[in-house]
Amino acid sequence: MTYLQNKTALVTGSSSGIGFEIVKYLSKFDMQIIITARREDKLLKLKEEVESNSNSKVIVLVKDLAKSESPQEIYDFCQNNNYKIDFLVNNAGYGFTEDFDSYDLDKLDDFLNVLLNSLVKLTRLFIKDMKERKSGKILQVSSIAGIIPSGSGAIGIYGNIKNFVNEFTITLNSTYKKYNVHVCALCPGFTETGFNERAGFNMQYSDVPSLFLMSAKQVAEQGVNACLKGKEIYVVRGGFNKTMIFISKFIPNKILRFLFGSLVNFGK
Repeated sequence: MTYLQNKTALVTGSSSGIGFEIVKYLSKFDMQIIITARREDKLLKLKEEVESNSNSKVIVLVKDLAKSESPQEIYDFCQNNNYKIDFLVNNAGYGFTEDFDSYDLDKLDDFLNVLLNSLVKLTRLFIKDMKERKSGKILQVSSIAGIIPSGSGAIGIYGNIKNFVNEFTITLNSTYKKYNVHVCALCPGFTETGFNERAGFNMQYSDVPSLFLMSAKQVAEQGVNACLKGKEIYVVRGGFNKTMIFISKFIPNKILRFLFGSLVNFGK
């Protein structure tokens, strides 16, 4: 963990869920942590909590990654304030449950900016500096939905994007490993966050058997540690995740998509 000591991190989507817990975990290493999300009140509370309980310094940057210009603005903020990002965490994301053909186009644009475009843009902007310094780590928060065929409609699109994130991670490592830059895709399964509520699921976390459910704290700590250990595609231990992936190898994709699609429809 000595890599993190006294370094600078940037965490997107840090006002709740996995991002929130990643910030708290990073704070143990006396870091300078830039936290960014839409909700300023949540970020300020996180800043107060971290700085009251650690030697880390927190910088609040309110940005909405649904806006296409936000990644460049985040990068410019770091450049203008001489913040050299050693550890980038692309965590921001959400889902939706509406039928794809009826989903509002402006909302779809926002969704793609948050889940896909901002991740690619921020990676592009900061990896260049990491390459020049010959040092850096990037944690991309993905999902086991990017590994297991995840149904049709909205949840299928979410899984398609997470599959891209996983493949993107592999490509980046093949290119930037020689510059001492490492990228890790973190793949959790069912995790207690605000994801279900924002996506429009009526299913409560209490409806999910405890065998399948992980806390955001567990996922955050495993993700940071996996990245530091040089893992590439890291499936979170627990929550029956690895077992589900293993079983899925023996089930035809058509049936898997039907099962996941049925689960989404049940949860609406």
